[in-house]
Amino acid sequence: MRRISSFKTNFILFNSIFGFLLIIAYLFLGLEVALAGNETKAIATNSSQNKLSISDRGRLAYQEGRYTEAKKIWQNAYKIEQLAQNIQSQAQILNYLALVEHQLGNNTTAEEYLTHSLELIPDPLQDLDWQIKAQALNTQGKLALEKGKAKSALTSWQEADLAYQQGGDKIGKLGVQINQTQAWQSLGLYRRAQKALENIAIALDRESDLTLKITGLRSLGIALQIAGDLEAAEELFEESLGLSKELNLDEESSTTLFSLGNNALALGNETQAIDYYQQATATTARPLLKTEARLNQLGLLIATEQWQAAQGLLPKIQTYLANFEDISSRRLVYARVNLAKHSIELSANTGNRNLLTHTQDLLLATIERADRLEDPQSKSYALGILGHLYESDRQINLGCRYTRKALQLAQTINNSELTYQWQWQLGRLLQNKGNHQGAVASYTGAVNALESLRSDLVVTNANLQFSFREQVEPVYRELVSLLLSPVDRQPVSQANLLQARNTIESLQLAELNNFFREACLDATPTAIDQIDRQAAVIYPIILRDRLEVIVSFPDKSLKHYTQPIAQSALEPIIEELRQTLQIRSRRKFYQPAQKLYSWLIAPVLQELEQQQVETLVFVPDGSFRNIPLATLHDGEKYLIQQYNVALTPGLQLLAPLPLEKVQLKTLAAGITQQRRGFSSLEYVNQELLNIQNQTDTFVLRDEKFTQQSLQTNIESSDYSIVHIATHGQFSSNLDDTFLLAWDSDIKISDLDQILSSRNSDRQRAIELLILSACETARGDKRAALGLAGIAVKAGAKTTLATLWAVYDQSTASTMNNFYQNISHPQVKGNKAKALRQAQLSLIESPQFKHPYYWSPFIMIGNWL
Repeated sequence: MRRISSFKTNFILFNSIFGFLLIIAYLFLGLEVALAGNETKAIATNSSQNKLSISDRGRLAYQEGRYTEAKKIWQNAYKIEQLAQNIQSQAQILNYLALVEHQLGNNTTAEEYLTHSLELIPDPLQDLDWQIKAQALNTQGKLALEKGKAKSALTSWQEADLAYQQGGDKIGKLGVQINQTQAWQSLGLYRRAQKALENIAIALDRESDLTLKITGLRSLGIALQIAGDLEAAEELFEESLGLSKELNLDEESSTTLFSLGNNALALGNETQAIDYYQQATATTARPLLKTEARLNQLGLLIATEQWQAAQGLLPKIQTYLANFEDISSRRLVYARVNLAKHSIELSANTGNRNLLTHTQDLLLATIERADRLEDPQSKSYALGILGHLYESDRQINLGCRYTRKALQLAQTINNSELTYQWQWQLGRLLQNKGNHQGAVASYTGAVNALESLRSDLVVTNANLQFSFREQVEPVYRELVSLLLSPVDRQPVSQANLLQARNTIESLQLAELNNFFREACLDATPTAIDQIDRQAAVIYPIILRDRLEVIVSFPDKSLKHYTQPIAQSALEPIIEELRQTLQIRSRRKFYQPAQKLYSWLIAPVLQELEQQQVETLVFVPDGSFRNIPLATLHDGEKYLIQQYNVALTPGLQLLAPLPLEKVQLKTLAAGITQQRRGFSSLEYVNQELLNIQNQTDTFVLRDEKFTQQSLQTNIESSDYSIVHIATHGQFSSNLDDTFLLAWDSDIKISDLDQILSSRNSDRQRAIELLILSACETARGDKRAALGLAGIAVKAGAKTTLATLWAVYDQSTASTMNNFYQNISHPQVKGNKAKALRQAQLSLIESPQFKHPYYWSPFIMIGNWL
């Protein structure tokens, strides 16, 4: 699958989510109960009869994205209801005002309106009071979740659920139940969220009202899409579409087709996404939805470099947008900005300068529209894209001017997503201008904004999740590049080295959270001297134009050195080492192993000797995760013959407790026979017997090794070591990372639940998880991310695993030696030292001295 470029991915996805949020309103994400269900139908009916009340006109303006107009209408309506002393209507309008103030970025005012609305609602509820209270509580929950107060949000939504139930409003109840799953996810209770979604699906399956079922299925599909379960979302969208076609509901069909297009785009199915957008365009009679679908189609044509087709579609979209010249709303502002972004891309790739001039005029006019709307969010977006236009046209001063204006507005309304984008853009502009200090400050601001978005990036914003490599990772890397660039020929300061090290660690954490599709990892910075006074931590950092290396020493000092080799030249060397290590009959691995040694280790050998370092701990970046760093070679010896070697995703994720303080008690599980297409593992039986001879061990072999039996035994006893000898695969795809049990595949999320399933009085973490017959997925350059992921998510302090499926006789020998060493007095429970001694035994063996046999064993996490 070919990835879309960063610029194109971000805009297409951002605009898509914005578009369908407004089109589908609260129902499909549960955002705005006040504007859905029977009330929406009533507005439509009254509109056709020219009988719109003042409050109805406000709701209609809100639905169309004319927020300032809606605000003024509702303020007047509130004054009228005050004079009439109509308490019920006042409470309802206050809730509407809270919604619109939130859209305009005035959350403090919104909360004040909500508090007043709820104060006016009597207790016990009467007549329609239940609906008003439910609407206010739903809005209150939304504001609380956006502020990071998931527990408060959940409480509000649970109360709203009861109010909707009391009023018999199935649509409202469905919306807040879906909202509750977002709160569960934010609280880290993913299984509970999943169960809630499953229950909603069951209820919808039994629903006899087909109209409700159509919208409910689509609503649930979008909730699953946001949670990252795209395949399940697609199934629900298809079911919703089938029902709407069966009932000849064209507008329902077009809305679902638009959602299917967004889902296909997130899945990377660009051709299918274009087809869905075309179908949505052909089906809907709504001009704005037709325009938005064509805009997304245009973005995909550009992404797939279909320049002629894109230029053919562009005039049609321009004509459609011209029909809205007398109308202003946020949706229209975003549609115009969307068109502008695509036009900038087309101009850059076709050399059409006239198109760039036209786009500049379009953006300036759009900014004026946003001004008239008094909508700071849409104005910020339009200003920022105008800044991008000048950036692409190399008009740096103008780019800085408009980007700063966009940034100021984004910060005023506390919009972290826009803030990070404009900080990043300003950083690039200042770097091009030669303002190094200003660029560092802007990039730092961008990273800080991303850190505040951490849960959104993986839980509530699937679109950013799927463009992580294009829209998140580069911000961190470009900041590191700036921090490690000497200024005025002065060496890089210790402060910059520390910030660069912390930034790359934060990237590792963000990447793992993104892999899990959960904000599930908490970081606690740990100084190296607090863990091991004889260990140094090495950070090899792959940048586009060079390799940077930071070394953290036990005395807290940092050293930095640069190797002028571009990423495009470095990665083939890393891959060459990986491939040649797996050819047992050859010795071609020496050349790449020696090159990498000269770049990573040689420049710091003297300092390592001076500080009497015994253990090298690597925080591997990118392709470095795919190779056994123990095989680096100085021309005479492997690195493992000189030092203990361990890996960690970052010092922030370590829990330093030496193994020597823990009684060794092992739960060993393995499969020896051929099973479900996987070959037999002849020596696993010997491996399990050896473990029994070395430690207090309980064994689950073959048919006794099931997912349930593994969980039951972990629950029943305090095992310090869990040893699993079975086929398994690590992948950059969460769903393709698994271990083979007798009855099923154990997915990484299931393993997490199994290993953390001890009773409340047995909460001590597992010290060591050993996976002795697994491998990284072939052809997957980021497969080792799954290995790092399983090491962290499993909850074990240390994981010992293999990068490729090793000859099982040598594996049995390695494991036997490891268990002998771990309890040896000279090793003192040091896990990295125990593994090193086991690997040295194989190196000294004529039969297994080739690194194919001993090098794939890697230790991740706490090496003590």
